Amino acid sequence: MKIFVSTHPFSSTSEIPMQLIKENGIELSVNEHGRKITTSELAEDIKDAEVLVAGTEKITEEVFKNAPNLKLISRVGIGLDGIDFELCKKYGVRVAYTPDAPTMAVAELCVGMILDLARKITDTNINIKNGIWHRHMGTLLYGKTVGIFGMGRIGKSLIHLLQPFNVKFLVHDIEPDLAFGRLYNVKFLDKNDLLKSSDIVSINLPLKKDTKDYITFEELSLMQKGAILINTARGGIVNEQDLYDALKNNLIGAAAVDVFEEEPYKGNLIELDNCILTCHMGASTIDSRTDMEVQAIEEAVRYKNNIPLKNEVYDNA
Repeated sequence: MKIFVSTHPFSSTSEIPMQLIKENGIELSVNEHGRKITTSELAEDIKDAEVLVAGTEKITEEVFKNAPNLKLISRVGIGLDGIDFELCKKYGVRVAYTPDAPTMAVAELCVGMILDLARKITDTNINIKNGIWHRHMGTLLYGKTVGIFGMGRIGKSLIHLLQPFNVKFLVHDIEPDLAFGRLYNVKFLDKNDLLKSSDIVSINLPLKKDTKDYITFEELSLMQKGAILINTARGGIVNEQDLYDALKNNLIGAAAVDVFEEEPYKGNLIELDNCILTCHMGASTIDSRTDMEVQAIEEAVRYKNNIPLKNEVYDNA
């Protein structure tokens, strides 16, 4: 069996993924561009691979047409917005992903961003390096109200991590886990009431048709003046220009963004002091990256050996 690994880097945090490939007699080719692969490059490079071990790149019909032997896409990570499931059905390609591996890493980044913005850690670091000794007046996380859009794996992990801070949890979720909510005293609210009532809002939704531009200027204008917005989910859920306008005009207090519509990001949010930007690094820990790659290869091995896939995805509607 032949595998093409499009995600980059690969097996840089551990030798285990490569060992699995060798032990199972799999022929391997990899993304040699040294960066995130483009759709046209993927279409050119995939050739006769049966399995694509994919990153966040868009997998279009051009790719499917150029991959006559493709039978499985094994996604390194949790986001599936780059995969067109209608095309997968058309070309008879199965899809698997690694939903558990990046969960805690993304949740921890959310917590780090919240604390950074609340205590102005990055601002102070920059000031000191520029010769400015100024004690910023921050705010406590303890006792605040945290609103979470999407109480899936990452949303629940964020609640676990924030519980010791004695915060109040507000959640909006289309399929709420009521038992989990009762356990952690979660209050379920509609979208607008959550925005109005939260000191901190975390976006933990997948990018789908109904979550594109889910947070626009209209929603941002409902938030409290000093509120913090965190997006570690996907670019496109929060309208970037509207977020810029809201931050520029101090409509909300601050924001932290890890994901963008176009990456690498070069937009106007870089101009703002009240916005922390990171480079889609939610899952970028040695532990999580290793787990994601290992689990993606394990799915490929299961496919090779005609064993049921562990995390097969049937629809992303």
